[in-house]
Amino acid sequence: MRFHLYILICFLFTGNISAQTQKYFSNDTLDQLVRYGTCYQGDHYFLTHTGDYYHQPSHPLLYQTEGYYSALIRLDSLLNLKDSLVFENQNGYYFNPYKLIILNDTLFIAGRAIKEDGSDEQVFLSRYTLDLQFINYSLFGDTSKTEIISDFIVNNNGDFIIPGKFLSQDWQNSYFVLFETNRQGELIRSILDTSWINVEGSQAIQLPQSKEYHFVDVLSVSIYDSALTKNNMLFPEFYQWFFYMHRITYYKNDSYFLGGLMAQVVGKNLNNSNDIQESYNDITYYLIDETATPIDSGYIYLPDTTDFCRGLDYSSNGILCYGGVHNALVDLYHPGFENINKWLVVKNINFNTQTDNWFFRYGGDANYEMYGLYLTPENECIVYATRYDWQHNNRMERDILIMKIDSTGMLVGQNTDIEKMQFCVVYPNPGTNSLSLKTFNLDGTVALFDINGVRVASKPFACPITTINTEQLKPGVYLYMIKDKNHEKLDVGKWIKK
Repeated sequence: MRFHLYILICFLFTGNISAQTQKYFSNDTLDQLVRYGTCYQGDHYFLTHTGDYYHQPSHPLLYQTEGYYSALIRLDSLLNLKDSLVFENQNGYYFNPYKLIILNDTLFIAGRAIKEDGSDEQVFLSRYTLDLQFINYSLFGDTSKTEIISDFIVNNNGDFIIPGKFLSQDWQNSYFVLFETNRQGELIRSILDTSWINVEGSQAIQLPQSKEYHFVDVLSVSIYDSALTKNNMLFPEFYQWFFYMHRITYYKNDSYFLGGLMAQVVGKNLNNSNDIQESYNDITYYLIDETATPIDSGYIYLPDTTDFCRGLDYSSNGILCYGGVHNALVDLYHPGFENINKWLVVKNINFNTQTDNWFFRYGGDANYEMYGLYLTPENECIVYATRYDWQHNNRMERDILIMKIDSTGMLVGQNTDIEKMQFCVVYPNPGTNSLSLKTFNLDGTVALFDINGVRVASKPFACPITTINTEQLKPGVYLYMIKDKNHEKLDVGKWIKK
């Protein structure tokens, strides 16, 4: 049976490999996405979801479940497929994985367990060996309620904490639910808090010194002590407005990073329609202390578009990496299938010295959606995303895209077409009598400097193509600098005149 599953996954996830470590797992008839990724002992593990987008489930609870393949794929260090499995129906439940944790060579996977007729939804926890052999599974929840997982972490006792939400019978309200289990899948305790109303689905972290738990749910932070007794619920200001706190990672002591958006409203009147007409949705991180108070923040400034945070990770050597989607217009009726071009953007900084290491952008030729990123022990950044080629595809189908960015910000396995995908491109390079700048949804200034730092040419831009006459310049190496209308630096690089 497992051999046939492997052959199926090879079929589903093979095709159109554009470079050695730049993978598109594509298929002509199936829509695909990747939900979660992590690395362990040099290999990369991803939870994926594959199926026909047009399939209509027989019950609302079965959305993205019935008629779909949920799978786990394992890639080697070069992102080549090594192994895979499909999550099979277990005793009448579809298994829809959400997140995985690898401990002592064992894979622990938690997610949604949904009854075939849609009558029940619970949380499942399953175990596998490193070579993807099934061990066992457990279900947590009440058959009279609908429980939906929102995170999966390890606490200081080595047990698992699984927060989520449960829905009222009429689906009009949602409340906080939490399960604590051991590694054998045995339930230690569960909590049902009906005072926490309209929960979206909290992210969790346990602080190592106080042992307190912080559960972050969009605008609120609920603090529980080590015995999982609720102490407080807070609504931090987050500089006036901060939505969708859906990325969380540990920093040091009892502090942690949150990733989200909408930080750039400082000094803005949110009741003023003129202010709201402009876009202040920037990809943002906050550093949070043990009292759930913001003590630091940063953001990726990309003008005049809505940008969503989709990934955040921090390594103990001081590297903070965060990013998301640029031009992230969302159609609530067709999310992920908007007929617009989007970009994947990632920023890497040394948080200890507060210096920027690199900024990476990719896309512009299709609809890209990031689902997450993580740092490897070698300080490489792995980005997992999808690509929907709406201009050349008459069906709603996404391909899984997994990329590796090295410690200098370069795409590993980069192909020759990468430049045309960027939203701020200088060409031809090398050139002769002219330098052209191609932009998307930007205006500002491009300037050219000689090797002594003297500005030799400058021109504003506000259209897709801007050209600077360089006939008067001597052959040699020049430096170009591109700034937006707010004088923020967008790009710097070398231009060579033959």
